[in-house]
Amino acid sequence: MTDQDNALFQQNLFDIYTGILFNNQSFAAGPGAGEITYDFACPEYRTLIERYGIDRTAGEGTAFERSVRLLHWMAPRLTHKGDYDNHVPFNALDLLEYSLDNPAQGINCVNKAKILAECCLALGIYARRAHLMPYSPYDGDNHVVTEVYDPEKGWVMLDPSMDGYFVDEAGQPLSVLAVREKLAVQGPVSFALCEEDKTDIRRLMAAHTEDNAYFAKNLFRIGVDRHNGFGDGDREALWLVPAGCDVTRTTLANIDYRMRRYPAGEEAFRKWRESVQAQPAPTPQNVELFTAPPQ
Repeated sequence: MTDQDNALFQQNLFDIYTGILFNNQSFAAGPGAGEITYDFACPEYRTLIERYGIDRTAGEGTAFERSVRLLHWMAPRLTHKGDYDNHVPFNALDLLEYSLDNPAQGINCVNKAKILAECCLALGIYARRAHLMPYSPYDGDNHVVTEVYDPEKGWVMLDPSMDGYFVDEAGQPLSVLAVREKLAVQGPVSFALCEEDKTDIRRLMAAHTEDNAYFAKNLFRIGVDRHNGFGDGDREALWLVPAGCDVTRTTLANIDYRMRRYPAGEEAFRKWRESVQAQPAPTPQNVELFTAPPQ
């Protein structure tokens, strides 16, 4: 495939995935009963600061500026491994010890987002993981990023797997929901690398067509961690569900697809299926829960 052919292919994917978002801009009404919590008092944070000097890395400035410095400090030093088996304890201390500057021991986006969120929380910055899920039940991929709260900019999405974030035509960083809204109407928005010039949105859109298509694919359904602190804690997520989406039916179809596609993991997939069948469907949450300042 030539570069021109690939560019056309990526543009076609972008059009398809943004079209799906266009037709699913409304979310199911939720009960408004969810609560997202943030723990800044974990004693392990002191060890995280002392061991990795993240306070010096973050430096001074706004919550957004400090978070971006942390993002750019860790992202290039963590190797991506999509099929990482999540065997390391689920916290920044253990994950950094295992993977930082060690290309032979890569980790996935779930764990990278956890590291960045904990580093931000350790410095008093509100942070949470955001789970981005695709429309198709026949898709074995999804994505996880980190959102941080800046009092001036609101919630901002940072991607520790790709070392960047989304901006609008004014070069301003955006939240997960704001990115979804702009992609749905193919508005002026694009992913950009941390050190990339962000003054020309059209140039960014042309340079990152593939990245933008990837995010459009995975922004159909959005979840955030209910509790955000050090370690495993409560790994439950709260979800924004597009109107008319049957989450349980879609998840079961996805598990069956994975069982067919990846037979070596059949036992784990069967246990996952049993777990999904035994639980009630996720309760849709209101958009306001995701956009409101943290309490």
